[in-house]
Amino acid sequence: MNKLNRYFSIELVFAILLIVAFFLPWLDWGLLRKTGWDIPGFQQGVTKTTNFINFFSKNKESEYTAYVVFSIPFLSVIICLLWMWMKEKAARIFLLITGVIGVAVSINLFYKLPKAGSGVYLLCAVSALSVIYCTLILRKRKKKEEIVDVDKSEK
Repeated sequence: MNKLNRYFSIELVFAILLIVAFFLPWLDWGLLRKTGWDIPGFQQGVTKTTNFINFFSKNKESEYTAYVVFSIPFLSVIICLLWMWMKEKAARIFLLITGVIGVAVSINLFYKLPKAGSGVYLLCAVSALSVIYCTLILRKRKKKEEIVDVDKSEK
């Protein structure tokens, strides 16, 4: 990887878009707009104050499970740092993990929220595309390594 490619790549674009998705509204009910950063606190407040509203979960034990959404921007920052440090394989593996978590969170939000905002759509699209991209890139790289191993064994 050359230095120019280090500062502009599809992996960095995916990571930055995942971070941007958390600043867009995830819950859009007209006057009530909640971004990705506000969802866990909002869900915890709703769960504590009312027992009959089941916003994210049906049991009290998973009151804090909504905080898993914070792992997506955290892992996105790690992806950016790994890519800048020229650890491209590790960055792609973290991007794949972040994409899988993002797809799971966005499917859960589509199922649970009555009217999802633009941040959920962006999260779902970028997560799905990053999973497809990383799967193809990592599979392509594995095939190249197998070809090189076969060439070395023939000599």
